[in-house]
Amino acid sequence: MQPELGWVFFSTYNEHCACPTRVVETQLSEIDPSQVTAISVSDHNLRKIGAGIALGIKNVLKAPDRIKVGDETLFVRSYSILSSDSAMPIGYMVIVTNKIHCQDLEKFTSSSVLKLVHSAVSKSSDLEQGFRELKLKTLQVLKMTALGLSAGEIADVLHLTSRGVDYHLSLAKQKVGAINKPNLIFEAKNLGWV
Repeated sequence: MQPELGWVFFSTYNEHCACPTRVVETQLSEIDPSQVTAISVSDHNLRKIGAGIALGIKNVLKAPDRIKVGDETLFVRSYSILSSDSAMPIGYMVIVTNKIHCQDLEKFTSSSVLKLVHSAVSKSSDLEQGFRELKLKTLQVLKMTALGLSAGEIADVLHLTSRGVDYHLSLAKQKVGAINKPNLIFEAKNLGWV
């Protein structure tokens, strides 16, 4: 079951160029998957929705204001996020809700969407701070995992036990709020950690 109301924020190559200042309502189909560099979600249950939209999977898009996930149809409202000094989007915000709460989509204004964007961007900044707090060994384990090495191979290279490798991966998962190893690597790549 999807959350009653949530959001998916898609960062683009331009995200770090400027501060978001303008919001323009747009259609889901106008989100350019080739420009998406990272995804942030208000709830982990929205990751599949974000991935479907980011990859441009057409069967996810049921109508301009609806998406289909499994047997459930969800209502969406999407926005391009712009800075004052660029016409290119620095990201896209998609507000998602179920049928029962679809009237809540009408309550979103430009300023409320900008607040959500700032919270998504600040969440990313907090995680970047977390990167600086990680131990060197944890970063090494994370990078080697992203390269496809097994726990045993990493343990041999870094003179750890397999359990020690798992410990460092667990620390990194906690730091980014990842639920499994693939999610950890995805989040670490989004943040530029690997």
